Amino acid sequence: MGVPRPQPWDLGLLLLLLPGTLGSDSRLALLYHVTAVTAPAPGTPAFWVSGWLGPQQYLSYTSLRAQAEPCGAWVWETQVSWYWEKETMDLRKKEKLFLQALQALGDGGPYTLQGLLGCELGPDNASVPTAKFALNGEEFLTFDPKLGTWSEDWPEARLITDKWKEQAETIRQEKTFLLSSCPQRLLGHLERGRGNLEWKEPPSMRLRARPGSPGFSVLTCSAFSFFPPELQMRFLRNGLAAGEGEGGRGPNGDGSFHAWSSLTVKSGDEHHYHCLVQHAGLPQPLTVELELPARSSVKVVGIVFSILLLMALAAGGVLLWWRMGNRLPVFWPPRSGDDVGTLLPTPGQPQDADSQDVNAFPVAT
Repeated sequence: MGVPRPQPWDLGLLLLLLPGTLGSDSRLALLYHVTAVTAPAPGTPAFWVSGWLGPQQYLSYTSLRAQAEPCGAWVWETQVSWYWEKETMDLRKKEKLFLQALQALGDGGPYTLQGLLGCELGPDNASVPTAKFALNGEEFLTFDPKLGTWSEDWPEARLITDKWKEQAETIRQEKTFLLSSCPQRLLGHLERGRGNLEWKEPPSMRLRARPGSPGFSVLTCSAFSFFPPELQMRFLRNGLAAGEGEGGRGPNGDGSFHAWSSLTVKSGDEHHYHCLVQHAGLPQPLTVELELPARSSVKVVGIVFSILLLMALAAGGVLLWWRMGNRLPVFWPPRSGDDVGTLLPTPGQPQDADSQDVNAFPVAT
């Protein structure tokens, strides 16, 4: 028995149970970012996919492992037993299609073929399919699964679509995925992973200074392992706004994000600055102070060496005291260049005992 296709009202009803997901600037989407290359570097895949639920990466796949695997908080999502096997089978089919498309382009590369495939909820909460393709960073091909038509203005696009049209069954399956399977999966994730969609992880923060151009320093405010990705960082000088600086933001492999912002200031003025951070995971804005520079490694090594030397001298003193107390031979350091270190004579032994050959035979008398 087939799984019934979700209706738009089903998605809309479920979304009412998820606070903050129906804003005009935030639409839930299930999208697969697909990439294939003709000349992968040694040890890197020729094909890989990242699956995204809104701003969260929930899936990864590479041609090296050929297995769909959950990411981030979605590792703990309660799914039906066959779900990840189904994802793996679908992505292996996409891998075949993309690598065949690169072959159809011939030897004029290198080429990078990318695709954005999936579905998102429109204003009326109906599922809207997406199938866009880019070649070497430029969008050049789209597919309308409802009409089964391609936009193929580029010669390279016609080469690829001619190759794909030879596989009518595979293309039919991709249409089914875009129009039916994708909305079903999105509905399933909303049902089972609503806690993940509300996940909030506050950032770990750090503010450091480094030398810049002569007479200036560069302050860098860094945020680590936070979610959702929306985060604001501003610099303050003596409590007053000093600008946002220049920086960027990117995803981590576990589904969280990192961000940084840098500001150039006069040398010697660094301690007047702070970094102010605002994020949904923080109960209130956080003020980050400048970290003090680490102690010189030479000083640290010197301190450690001194401690080890004192410990060695103390151990040597205890050993010397013990051997002398038990009338055992004691090793003394040499007193001259010709002295190789001799044993003190034990009680009752002649002073020149060390010069005698204890292995010599007695001379017959």
